[in-house]
Amino acid sequence: MKQFLLKLEENLAALFMGGLLFTLFLQVFTRYVLNDPLSWTEEAARYLYVYIVFLGASAAISDRSHVGIDYFAKSLPIKAQWIVSLLVNVAILASLALLIYWGWRAAMRQWNLPLVVLDIPYTWVYIAIPITAVLMTIRTLFVMREDYQAMRKGAQVATEARGGL
Repeated sequence: MKQFLLKLEENLAALFMGGLLFTLFLQVFTRYVLNDPLSWTEEAARYLYVYIVFLGASAAISDRSHVGIDYFAKSLPIKAQWIVSLLVNVAILASLALLIYWGWRAAMRQWNLPLVVLDIPYTWVYIAIPITAVLMTIRTLFVMREDYQAMRKGAQVATEARGGL
């Protein structure tokens, strides 16, 4: 269970990917084999993909696989690298706080507006933004803790860019 929670976003994205693949299979099968397409499959596939993207963004924070250019930061002394990393992560946290606030407001404003085909509130689409922003905030705080521990040991801050530039 602990491993599932450590990779929560990746696991949920994998479940949604399975749902997306099944939905797309249904769409192709009913359209081209039965010549009677289901009306809800395209809309469901679109919004499953939205969830997959936001969950993937959160998962990328925890394993530091977002794109980054750390050429100049790596040339700084270790304490300065930690300060740069801290400033970047604080900026990320500020952006995530805005995503949580405005995403929640957007989701609540859409409560009375149903999706065209599925006839459920748009809130269920928009709620992905604040929920995943909360998950990203938690992951960013963990990354900041790892960076702080590395700085205390005198090690370099882990890079955000896997390949490095």
